[in-house]
Amino acid sequence: MSDKELELAGLTDDEGNLGRPVPHGHVLVPGTIELDGETLRWEYNRNYKTVEISASTLNEFVRLWRDDPTAILKFARKWGVLAMARLRDEEPVFYRPCGEGMSWGADPLVAWRYFSRRASAVLNIAAALRQDRLGDLGDWKAIASDVTKESMHDAFHRDLYGLGFNLFDRSTNGKNDLNKARELIAREVQSWLSRWRAGRHRGISDFTLIWNPSTSQWELRIHYNGYLFAALALQLALCIAGADSLFTCSGCGVPYVRVAKRPKPGTANYCSKCSQKGVAQRRAVATYRSRKGEAVRLQSAGTPLSEIALKLDTSISRVRKWCSDHDPEPAHQRATGSSRSKKARGRTKR
Repeated sequence: MSDKELELAGLTDDEGNLGRPVPHGHVLVPGTIELDGETLRWEYNRNYKTVEISASTLNEFVRLWRDDPTAILKFARKWGVLAMARLRDEEPVFYRPCGEGMSWGADPLVAWRYFSRRASAVLNIAAALRQDRLGDLGDWKAIASDVTKESMHDAFHRDLYGLGFNLFDRSTNGKNDLNKARELIAREVQSWLSRWRAGRHRGISDFTLIWNPSTSQWELRIHYNGYLFAALALQLALCIAGADSLFTCSGCGVPYVRVAKRPKPGTANYCSKCSQKGVAQRRAVATYRSRKGEAVRLQSAGTPLSEIALKLDTSISRVRKWCSDHDPEPAHQRATGSSRSKKARGRTKR
């Protein structure tokens, strides 16, 4: 499916990205990632880094199944690895992403292409379903099998990486089939969100609680446990659900799906409950008064207006107005008052 069709289906944002911004979600990127034939070998060492997932991450990932190994390597060095864990050594070898407690590993490139193709198929089908169409047969074959023995056999031997496969007989294109297809897509995305957690003992929550000194409150934040696959799964779910973005409320600290216009980066944002309670307005007033008071304090200490504006990230004209408003008798009033006094003295003499 073309980018234009995804856009018409409402699956991309204004900049054409499939992914959605989520609050404070970070992924670990191993310090060493190298290609070894059809395998991506990686190791966490002192050079590892953390990256915050971008709205473009899913965009880049769903194209990898058609790219060469160097494109997968480039993506992994930027966003991290799948951390594929072997579940058994005898043939066929089964894997699962997000291996627990792994400090090094080897991701088969076929697993990368498998997940990339599957995510691409889900998005293509979802876009078609939003237009009351079932979508392409090739996309359905990537995530489902019909009820024939041959198709089920192929699906079983193709599915070695933890997601399983769905049964769907794409025989007609009636309303009932469209609803069944929508339910199947929901189950598919749920597999992305949950299957990798099977058998784990830790790191299975989507959230973490932190203390934020700047706001003096605890905040509930998205937590990928450092795993790229967990981040991709949530991005896929947000995209299919049509959630434009998921934010952490600056008032109550709880993640929420924002239906209003996306706030500017670095600015406070509030859920509907906090907005209805007037939290946003009260905090905006408090912030304004605090910034204005700081400007006056700095000006009284002899700080140049240009330096105050830079420190408070605002314009010089606004700083000048703040300081002028605070002056109980601005310069032009003092001048006028002085002139009036002279006139009064003159009348007294006469």
